[in-house]
Amino acid sequence: MKCKKKLKQIRQYIAALLAVWLFCIHTVPVFANRAFNDIEHSYAADAIEAMAAQGYVTGYQDGSFRPVHFISRQEWASIFAKTLKRTSVNKSVAPFSDVSPWALPYVQTLQAENITKGISDQLFGAKHNMTRQDMAVWYARYFGLSEETRASDKSSFVDQSDISDYAQTSVWLMERLELIEGDTNHYFHPKESVRRQDATLVAYRIWLGGDGLRERAKRLLESLGSGAATMNQPDSPPESKKIVVDLAPEISHQRANPEIEEPKSHSPRPDPPVSPVTPTEPNPEPPVVRPAPGPKPPVTPPVTPPVIPPEPSDHSSDFLADEVVIKAPELVNQPETYPLYQLSFDLYNKGHLVSIPEVSVTSVTYTFSDTLGVFDEHGKIAHSENIPAADGYIPVEIEVSIAKPYQVLKAQTKLIVKGKTPPVEDPSVIRSVYLATYTISQATTLDPTAWSMPYVFQNAKGEAIPSGLLPSDLKLRIEDSRGIFDEDGHIANLHLIPALNSVIPFKIEVESLSQGIHFISDAELTVVPGVRKKQYFAISMMLQGKDAGSTTTVEQIEQSRQLLMDHFGPNLKVTWAMENRFIFVESNRPQLKKVLEYVDQYGDEVGILDGYPNNLFGLPEWEAQMNEWLYMYRYNALNELHQSGSLGSPSVFESMDTDQYRKYLPKSLTGFTVNPEQAQWLKDHFKITSAMGWSATQYNVNNMYGEGSPLMPYWSHKDNPIVPAQGLTNNSGIVFMNSITIDPIGSRYTKDSSRWTLHPGDPYVTETDAAPQLYIAQQYLDNPYQRLNTVNYMSIILDVNWLAKNHNMSQIWENFVKHFPVDREVEIVGVNGLKQIYESVAGLSNDHTEFTLMFRGSGIKTAMDSNNSPANLRYLWTENASQRIILSKEDGDAAWSIIDFTDYTRTPVPKTPYNLDKNTDVSYVTGRNFKLHPTAPLTAEETQRVKDRLKEIYFAEEVNYQ
Repeated sequence: MKCKKKLKQIRQYIAALLAVWLFCIHTVPVFANRAFNDIEHSYAADAIEAMAAQGYVTGYQDGSFRPVHFISRQEWASIFAKTLKRTSVNKSVAPFSDVSPWALPYVQTLQAENITKGISDQLFGAKHNMTRQDMAVWYARYFGLSEETRASDKSSFVDQSDISDYAQTSVWLMERLELIEGDTNHYFHPKESVRRQDATLVAYRIWLGGDGLRERAKRLLESLGSGAATMNQPDSPPESKKIVVDLAPEISHQRANPEIEEPKSHSPRPDPPVSPVTPTEPNPEPPVVRPAPGPKPPVTPPVTPPVIPPEPSDHSSDFLADEVVIKAPELVNQPETYPLYQLSFDLYNKGHLVSIPEVSVTSVTYTFSDTLGVFDEHGKIAHSENIPAADGYIPVEIEVSIAKPYQVLKAQTKLIVKGKTPPVEDPSVIRSVYLATYTISQATTLDPTAWSMPYVFQNAKGEAIPSGLLPSDLKLRIEDSRGIFDEDGHIANLHLIPALNSVIPFKIEVESLSQGIHFISDAELTVVPGVRKKQYFAISMMLQGKDAGSTTTVEQIEQSRQLLMDHFGPNLKVTWAMENRFIFVESNRPQLKKVLEYVDQYGDEVGILDGYPNNLFGLPEWEAQMNEWLYMYRYNALNELHQSGSLGSPSVFESMDTDQYRKYLPKSLTGFTVNPEQAQWLKDHFKITSAMGWSATQYNVNNMYGEGSPLMPYWSHKDNPIVPAQGLTNNSGIVFMNSITIDPIGSRYTKDSSRWTLHPGDPYVTETDAAPQLYIAQQYLDNPYQRLNTVNYMSIILDVNWLAKNHNMSQIWENFVKHFPVDREVEIVGVNGLKQIYESVAGLSNDHTEFTLMFRGSGIKTAMDSNNSPANLRYLWTENASQRIILSKEDGDAAWSIIDFTDYTRTPVPKTPYNLDKNTDVSYVTGRNFKLHPTAPLTAEETQRVKDRLKEIYFAEEVNYQ
């Protein structure tokens, strides 16, 4: 009884010491100077380093390995195939649709060898977490286990009933091979996910086992019956191209840890949290020298092997064993641990672990030896002075003699000596830093006010440090050679963010005197699409003429709208701006009928068109013309409302201002220039509160005086339409817009004249491919400052009849529409429609209104030399209710030049007289103006305002303020 009790105690002691399990947390000594910055406390640290040295596993760009993160099925396929030299691609295997390109060769290779299968005909379950039992299944198939083979025995795990039927024999085999073990309570947890350190350790063990391990597996499988041990041959093609499905309903449909795809080689930035990063291909050649065995648990076996009572049915004293394996726990260079250190061994017979029967104990003898003389014959340390320095090794041998039947077994191994365990470091000490985001939206979709650079700080274990534990003297500095970010990691130059899918590299410098740290980490951000702010395109169609040949026809109206609908779809709205002559004649009633049809069918707008009114007639004459316009419009378009003798009477407007007819009333004014008194009269008599001018930045067309109106939509000043209102007291209540996209006049007027773009109706244009117009439109669509603008819009005023009669002009417009970028969401609206959009965003004042545009010339020079758009010039136009600023820079210049600064807040505002002398300058000019005063000096206060505004729009490039 004493003997049995002693044996039971020994067995319990050994079981406790052999609690080195694959799928749980282990505690082993940790060491500095590892290949990765977060594996010092991983029980699989040695295995990870050995496998990384061979290129079988890789880490992340922040220097981490992330040992406790889960591993996906496609990641595991990659490690499996690399470790076992399965890298050939079988072209005959149908690919799965969910496997990442970098993993496809490995998955297809294992699929061809029937080692792995999919979860359906098309899906591999590539990004599902790998489960513990499925890992056993893959390796069992590699060792030769067939689908039909079933072991009569089951694994010894407490929860073996939880193992799926298809995995029972696989788990049994892997346990017998000592490749997997349970936790301290001997639970296997078959359906839990595998962590990266677990996966690496089991791959390391199998890699070290080599052909000997496969032979042991073969013998075990042969013991189950003939045919069970047929090995999977790597060069054998599959019998059928049909994809076989894994019978594994337990495969989790939860995504693998999003940060864990096939990681990149060791560098200081982690992979993006969603998308996998193509792994660095390892050298597929086998290692020249096999590394030392993997990490072992801190085991202290007894001096003699365990003695286990024989099976009741076996009364023989014979003891059969054909293999001995040295059990060598990790040897740490710490003298205080030497007295407890003990070498041990295991015996196997045909791949099965066997115990020495009690009757045979005296017939089994063993002797340990080593060339350095460190150990005695029983495996205890006898001469510690002979232990080599850290990272050295001790060649250890064992010889086991069995008396009956007589046999001698030998084994050897190399015991690597590890350095002394360093003291546990304060978990709040920063050892690495990386970004918690790996992407940044392209400039057109980025809101720089909401974007920030979030950091994650890690300690020596690779654990994230809570913000509350970070040192108070922590300093971070960003080094960005491109100038996109400032030192604090904020957006400095929004427009410098590169194109979609580009990568922005930079460095993060971390310093803390209290922690004694100072290091620099590399980082990068990938530019992604983001969500664009909506873009609007306001179109006003001019309908003119009263005589045949000069009048816009029904066909021209239909063709002009159909052209837009063919490209933008039917859900668009335009303004049909009609002049007096057009609505005055009864012969144009069909055209008016067509316009009203479009109002009913599509919600189009009716507008008033007037040309150059400022110096053509006095206000009374203009008022009479507007009364005639509405009277004749009602007569020819809505004749059922006509009342003779009512010209000039308020009843004309009132008869139409009803629920039935209100939609046919004119909603806007389209003109070459706009006079404040005219605009006010239309508001008072026709309720028109939106106006669009043909010529941006100018008041008097004849000699181009009156520079200064903004590009943005704005509530105009009651005394001057080219000045934004500075409050409700001087607000005209009318939104003024310029035709800014196709023909905005104004550029670097420091020499001659130049233009940003060329209008389709420009008489000096001879090209027909619309390339320059599309080039500029594209810059509006891809304006990096879109998220800052109150409204993003383009606009154009088109003379439909003029285009139709000039082939090159009509061809330019047609090509412009047909080749307009299809991947941009643009809503076509009328003049008043754009005003309503602006009002809904900005409210009833200009307080928060702003507009910024960066563009480059198209490189086109027309027949008239003054009309050119230099391609080597860039412009930055930025404005709000307070000022307008225009910068220009020629390629090669060291700094940007200020070519305009207009202060809208200066008082008094110059009131524009109605009867304007064409040579009178009514510009609201202060400081520098790109046409009238191109070299005027700026005051210190004006310079500061420019600097403040540029900072507001995230523009920090060098500017010449002289």
